[in-house]
Amino acid sequence: MKATLKYPVFRFSPDENKIYVFWKKSRTTQLALLKEAHGWKGDIVVDSTGTKYTVRRSYVTGWKGIHGFTGMSTGMISYETEYEDATEPFSLRRLQERIAEKHPATRWFEEECWDSVDDFRRTIFACKTFEELAETMEPRHEFTVWERMQDYFFRMLFAVLGVMFLYILWRLIRKAWLWMAG
Repeated sequence: MKATLKYPVFRFSPDENKIYVFWKKSRTTQLALLKEAHGWKGDIVVDSTGTKYTVRRSYVTGWKGIHGFTGMSTGMISYETEYEDATEPFSLRRLQERIAEKHPATRWFEEECWDSVDDFRRTIFACKTFEELAETMEPRHEFTVWERMQDYFFRMLFAVLGVMFLYILWRLIRKAWLWMAG
């Protein structure tokens, strides 16, 4: 079954601790991740309406970029996901309990700068909506025009500095060669 999910969505595997939050539909991943997870078969997806979907399979629909090469990444693919026909309601409270129980056991928990497990659980149970819970788990950051301009400025600056460094290095090597040959 193809499903139209209302974002944000929460995705987790029944036997793992990590809960993933997705703010928008993404149909791109690496082929190695898809194969390693066996198409995410059996994973549970809960959308912001409180509906639980079980992944039947995810399959490749095509390559991204030039045969999977997109700039810095290789093996990038487009994929589609099919869900089981049976859906069921999944309450906010039930999701909060799962997150409060499983997430502190992940290796990322301490990196996320929570003071304690009790503080994390209080924060999770204080959320009143799926959107608020998603914001607590994975803050949505959308770049402003000013932040993008700064980003491109620094990229260009480092590119120019890199070219200047290579030019100076080439001149030094050339001088050394002329001195040695000379």
